[in-house]
Amino acid sequence: MSDDNPYQPPSVAVHDVAQADPRARLYSVAGITLAAFVGSAFAGGLLMALNYRSLGEPIKARNALVLAFFATAAVLALAMVLPESVPGLAFVLPQLLVVQMLARKLQGVAIGAHQARGAAMHSNWLAFGISLLVAAALVAIAVVVVFLLPASLLA
Repeated sequence: MSDDNPYQPPSVAVHDVAQADPRARLYSVAGITLAAFVGSAFAGGLLMALNYRSLGEPIKARNALVLAFFATAAVLALAMVLPESVPGLAFVLPQLLVVQMLARKLQGVAIGAHQARGAAMHSNWLAFGISLLVAAALVAIAVVVVFLLPASLLA
């Protein structure tokens, strides 16, 4: 009889993929939410992507950026189509809640484990600064789009 047991679990050392390098810094869920509030879902998604990169998950980082880009594009398209009587809160609040929920669900455990190890976190002020840069870029893009669109589409 053979010593190989097909039902024995692998003896390879398993490591936690979502464990960041202790020297790496992550953005907190509060920082990600703040970024989404100030700079749209794209800013929140950008910080989530940076967290994924620090956690050693580049594919998830790319997916977070792509999803954030399309979410922001959809919100901007809705803002152009819906009447001006729709309050701005109708655009901000859903983005904010969705980004916060995704940050908690997808990265909350990894962020908590990172903090429990005593590893350093990025400042929420840095998250705020990045979100301001994203907001400025979005305004610049909106201005360019408005000037490039024919006047008949803007009326």
